[in-house]
Amino acid sequence: MENGMFKPLKIRSFRSLFGAQLFSDLGNWLDLVALQVIVAYHWGLDETAIAAVIIMIGLPWVIIGPFASVFVDRLPKKQIMIICLILRIVFVIGLFFAPNLYYLLLFVFLKGTVAALYDPARQSMIRLTVPESKLPEAVTLSQLSVNTMKIVGPALGGGIITLFGAKSPFLFEACGFFIAILFLISMPKADKNGNKDSEINLKSPLKKNSYWKDLTAGIQHIRNTTLLKISIILSSAAFFIIFLYDGLFVFIAQLLGFTSGNFGLLISGVGFGSVVGSLLLGKWTHWKNKPIHFMSGASMLSGSLIIMVGLGSFGFIQLPVFLWIFGAFLLGLLGSGEAVPYGYVLQSQTPQPLMGRVSSAAMSLQTFSMLIAPAAGALLAKVAGVPTVLIGAGIATCLLGSVVLFLIFRKRDLHAESHLQKTSM
Repeated sequence: MENGMFKPLKIRSFRSLFGAQLFSDLGNWLDLVALQVIVAYHWGLDETAIAAVIIMIGLPWVIIGPFASVFVDRLPKKQIMIICLILRIVFVIGLFFAPNLYYLLLFVFLKGTVAALYDPARQSMIRLTVPESKLPEAVTLSQLSVNTMKIVGPALGGGIITLFGAKSPFLFEACGFFIAILFLISMPKADKNGNKDSEINLKSPLKKNSYWKDLTAGIQHIRNTTLLKISIILSSAAFFIIFLYDGLFVFIAQLLGFTSGNFGLLISGVGFGSVVGSLLLGKWTHWKNKPIHFMSGASMLSGSLIIMVGLGSFGFIQLPVFLWIFGAFLLGLLGSGEAVPYGYVLQSQTPQPLMGRVSSAAMSLQTFSMLIAPAAGALLAKVAGVPTVLIGAGIATCLLGSVVLFLIFRKRDLHAESHLQKTSM
């Protein structure tokens, strides 16, 4: 463990932060499966209703997150996270009692609002609790938590739905948030490495600036940092393509022969692949030298898999359920090749005092893409059909990775040619 990806866990503050993230992420994935099952299977609603749910999940990240991020950078991160978790428990209980789609959308929006405050604070806490030398491993562990709960959450959610009913996962989600609060309460103010909790960093120059100046500082930093700017643009485009068909995924699963009982296994397959990918990236860290190259290559390969799933939805490729689950595993494996390098670039290219604003601005751009995509996907699905949307998304994913790689190599060739011309003179 000393030389592995788990070495940040030797830091007490990060251990508490990571424990809180585990149970918070578990709650998020219990939530996602329950929402889709309730809307598509329990209430029997169509693609438009699923798209509305996804839009309500992401809308607060665009209209609230960036403007509130200034206060996230100014205020104690630990307290912000605890308050957000308490509010999430309240809103999850509201989801449990929601009698129809309209009330469900209201509580989804409120829950998304506090999530838009929680995540920038968590990103900042990583920088506050982990020294620079352990940052790649800490980012990989953070992504590993998300990916692991993609397995545990849907599988557990499916079992809970089978045993206790469609809305019961919300109660278990609330318990997960409560356990996360206990982890944060146990977080020390400082560890042996001298990393300080945000409570000790309250004397910040941010308070001397105007609100609008602080707000634009994060955007200005992204604009002036080339590697960060490219990774955000690449990930935002990838998010648009993914969410073009993500809201249709439950209907794709139906076309492939999945039922409400084994639908969670398909999502778990993606999650298991993501976990394996994160573990591989944590053990093999040479990707740090060329993260954009790595993200682009993964995009090309995952696009090919998406096209195959689209052909399967058309019936051109007929495979047993377990092979589709294996395909989902490969898709998750390649997804880590995009998510982990992006997380590392975000953390390594951003100074800690700007982390809340930069991560919130980046998430706002990504979420804006995600908000447009479900509506576009639902519209295209009505016009051309769900399988056609999936095949188009796969082609776009391949093109995205190809174009970025072409531009990278083209720029390198031009640079080498210019260098040769200078040396020959």
